[in-house]
Amino acid sequence: NSINAIKSTITYDLNIFKGSFSKKGKILGIDTGKKYLGLSLSDINKRIALAHKTIIRKKYIEDIEKLKSSVEKNNVVSIVIGLPLNKDGTKGPRSQSAITFAVNIEKYFKLPIYFCDERFSSIGIQREMLKNGIKKKNIKKSLDESSATWILQSALDAANNLEESNEK
Repeated sequence: NSINAIKSTITYDLNIFKGSFSKKGKILGIDTGKKYLGLSLSDINKRIALAHKTIIRKKYIEDIEKLKSSVEKNNVVSIVIGLPLNKDGTKGPRSQSAITFAVNIEKYFKLPIYFCDERFSSIGIQREMLKNGIKKKNIKKSLDESSATWILQSALDAANNLEESNEK
């Protein structure tokens, strides 16, 4: 079974991530930050990302317990984490923080984790919200889960497009 082969994998490989699509359940998207974790969930068909919630970060174990609740209640089969690369594509301190977070939660949840380049996600979302008349103070409230939704949707689109191009 290919799922067992990727059961405890952290990857940048879209094909490996796509392997989790055969398992019934949802995919959890996470935007990591110092103060907040933005969460999103895929639909059961793994086509659409939907905003889920924002977790205010506290101690590591409290963050894990809150994540555990979302993972269990929503039958999560894999996780996508935004990787905040520098503009030139290199990894900086924020990237290392996301990688460390992924290593820690992979040990706990034993689910495949896929990194998705999240450069410019927050900036793009803020611009769209401002363009749509949302006030700055209200943007901050939903930015993390909106970013997580963008990250997850990007990964879903890439994996689904890969699937469709392989069928042609």
